[in-house]
Amino acid sequence: MTGQVSDRPDAIQDRLVEAMNSGVLATDESGRITAWNPRAQQLLGYTRDEALGKRLHGLLHRDAEDGAPPDGDCRLTRALRTGAPDHGNAERFVHRDGRPVTCSWSAAPIYAGDRAGAVPGTGPVAGLVIVFQDAADRVAVERERRDRMAQAERANSRLALVAEITTVLSSTLNEAELLRRLVRLVVPALGDWAEVDLLVPDGRVERVAATHRDLSAADIADLEGPLPPVPRAPRGPLAQVLRGGTTVTVTGDGGIRPDEPLDAAQYELFQVMDAHSAIITPLAARGETYGALTLGYSRPGHLYGPGDRLVVEDVARRTGLVLANARLYAEQRNTSEAMQRNLLTALPQPGELRLEARYVPAARVSWVGGDWYDAFALPDGATGLVIGDIVGHDLPAAARMAQVRNMLRALAWDMAEPPSSVLARLDGVMAAVSDADLATAVFGRVEGSPGGPWSLRWCNAGHPPPLLITCDGGTHFLDEHGVLLGDPELTGTRPDGIRALPPQSTLLLYTDGLIETRDADLTDRLTSLRRHSAHLARLPLPELCDEILERIEPSGEDDVALLALRVPG
Repeated sequence: MTGQVSDRPDAIQDRLVEAMNSGVLATDESGRITAWNPRAQQLLGYTRDEALGKRLHGLLHRDAEDGAPPDGDCRLTRALRTGAPDHGNAERFVHRDGRPVTCSWSAAPIYAGDRAGAVPGTGPVAGLVIVFQDAADRVAVERERRDRMAQAERANSRLALVAEITTVLSSTLNEAELLRRLVRLVVPALGDWAEVDLLVPDGRVERVAATHRDLSAADIADLEGPLPPVPRAPRGPLAQVLRGGTTVTVTGDGGIRPDEPLDAAQYELFQVMDAHSAIITPLAARGETYGALTLGYSRPGHLYGPGDRLVVEDVARRTGLVLANARLYAEQRNTSEAMQRNLLTALPQPGELRLEARYVPAARVSWVGGDWYDAFALPDGATGLVIGDIVGHDLPAAARMAQVRNMLRALAWDMAEPPSSVLARLDGVMAAVSDADLATAVFGRVEGSPGGPWSLRWCNAGHPPPLLITCDGGTHFLDEHGVLLGDPELTGTRPDGIRALPPQSTLLLYTDGLIETRDADLTDRLTSLRRHSAHLARLPLPELCDEILERIEPSGEDDVALLALRVPG
């Protein structure tokens, strides 16, 4: 509309208005209706005679008590007050039969200057022309479009959440950390609170993680920990899910029976969380149920519908797979460590000499290393010390390590000769009767009599150098070394070394996993080992070994064997 409408009789103009597919009405300066076309009657039900002379606002607007709301709130008549055109897209007019009719409209003022003989568009506002159309279909289409966009946004948001959960959970194989991350990720995206109950292998149930958007960790700390076992005939929703059931949605207390111990614990949780609705879904994979994830809302009016259930079950399914992998990893790692440690012999404690050893497996569960340490008494009273590493990080490497260790023990006992001769004989035996390929090793003899003095006679076959630590913090690498074991094409000698071992000194033998990393220079790592060892020289031997491992921080790329000897004072 242009805001300039003539009130002169014009038959053509009247016929155009009558034929318009829009409702058209006009008012005077007081807001009383002065014109009403047939389409207005079709849309709102009032005849021309019924509409003329009525106040526009009072006719088309009704409040809950069937009265007209305050005139000052009416946008339709605002143009009378302001003199400016206006429009609306979803105004609710009242039909003659009382039902609401959603219309779009535009209003333009009629100025006194628009009358004959006056300057158009000037003077006071003398009335309004309002054109309106039924917008119900368009509003419904627009509402449907917005709803679909909102649904798509929610779906995309939840897909992104599921992807994030998958990424975050897959980044750890630590079961406890995995489940703590899970509850933090799903709240508040999928609920106001969340908790995880796990089936412990001995049949018990343990609540391992819980969180609430409005409660502190201290508020819910008492909820975590051991729970009563699952009853043989489960009736409560949690017990049913843990016994292999499917997802359960509950409202309020969900019919939980506090007379059953596990249900009583769940009932207490619901009370603390102020649960109005919840969903309990199994954490399962490969046909085994590991536990249950419970999500809930503390706010009234929030329920878990079919779409929510699909998302929660997807999250739980992915968590179950990661949990299964974490447990498989832990089982394999424990088996590998047990096998490796069983291959390592107990240490003797010859006379006043003290021995201590440590073994740290590689971070990768499949890497069963070929590192070993050994110590044993020799027929002439000396103590044999060995540290070695077979090439490889698998079960065959561990088996070859056991072969070489046992052969070296036998040769050292049988041959009353220098360490270099024992290693030379081992080299030949390996080539003849063993599957072992390359290996590095240090074989030493600690010689002395009660009361001292003590000395070390050793030979190094391509292994990192032993470190001698004196009680005053002095450190000395025993650098004499020769070629590796197991390669007949390698030429060169393996010289024997001899070194006095001062009273209260410590001899440290170790494998390359302690000092080698991908992102650090080997010389820098050896210097770090010397520096830390100097600071730890006076610690008791067990503490010294532990502190070296903690301070040097092996990379985990390889396993680590450590053998330490303390000379008496």
